[in-house]
Amino acid sequence: MKLRLLVPTVQSLPQGRPSRCPHCPHRYLARHGTSRKPVTDTKLTHVQVVRYRCCGCGKTFRHYHAGTSRARQSQRLLVLAAVMYACGLSCSATAHILQLQEAGIAPVTVWRDAQTLGQRLRQRPRRGGTVPVMGADETYVHLRGRTVCLGVVTDAQTGETLGVEILVEQDAAAFLGWLRGFVKDLGVQVVVTDDLSTYKPVLARLGVQQQVCIAHVRKNITKRLRDLPGQEAVKEAVRAFVRDVPPWGERALRELTKTLRRNVPWRRFLSELAEKWHSLRRFQEHPAVPRTNNVTERAIGRGKVRYKTVRGFKSEEGMLNLFALTQWLYTSQPLHDLQALVG
Repeated sequence: MKLRLLVPTVQSLPQGRPSRCPHCPHRYLARHGTSRKPVTDTKLTHVQVVRYRCCGCGKTFRHYHAGTSRARQSQRLLVLAAVMYACGLSCSATAHILQLQEAGIAPVTVWRDAQTLGQRLRQRPRRGGTVPVMGADETYVHLRGRTVCLGVVTDAQTGETLGVEILVEQDAAAFLGWLRGFVKDLGVQVVVTDDLSTYKPVLARLGVQQQVCIAHVRKNITKRLRDLPGQEAVKEAVRAFVRDVPPWGERALRELTKTLRRNVPWRRFLSELAEKWHSLRRFQEHPAVPRTNNVTERAIGRGKVRYKTVRGFKSEEGMLNLFALTQWLYTSQPLHDLQALVG
């Protein structure tokens, strides 16, 4: 994936003037001197800052121009440090590389920069409009010495990550609370999931259709058929059903169940497959529905780019901020506007 980043520029000389006083609504301001402000940046060491005095309340204030703020670190350096960390470099490695560019910052500053951008991404309002087809999946990460489950939802058509949340339990109640808001706000009609049985009653209660990832099902069925004894002809028939997913597959599976009703393992296996048959072939009825949940799995992989280089997270807030940053950074977009995040 090629990333196109719009990085903030840093102006060394002031351009323009403030339109109003930050302390009161007064618009008449008098220039009150200039000062030289040191900055930590990859190109500049100092910038010129202008002070103004409000003719209404009499207070003075500094006017910072593009790329600077009260902090010594420039906005350009902030986003560069955060992006390098999100791409997989450690805090120490990022600080060392920036030191070579004569823009040295401490490793803890790199961590704070990544947290700043991640928090701002999480605070942005949830996307509006409708998402007819949504993908949902879970992954596990280490948080403060314990394993927690993260739920990830995506737009199954565009690949955009819609949300990442911590699931207290991997059960129907947790799934219901997790998915209800997305289904209601985004007008979801179909949810693409893996083969976990917990999803079916939850989606039925939410009134949406389910597409079970066909890749998961084929993998699980291959394993189940390897463990079931005998019935080679039935095994070949089941493999053909799962490969082609015909509309009459459920009826055929019910007939096979009747012929093997005294064979409990086979009867249970065929009944389970027949129960989920309509969820397996939803993609044939609706062209917009993908047959697999690869879009959501790729979103989880984007978060693991950074996670695989650490031994776990120390805080819930830090973990969610970092996942928000990596999800946004690695999502296919014509341009990633980092300037809008710090402006």
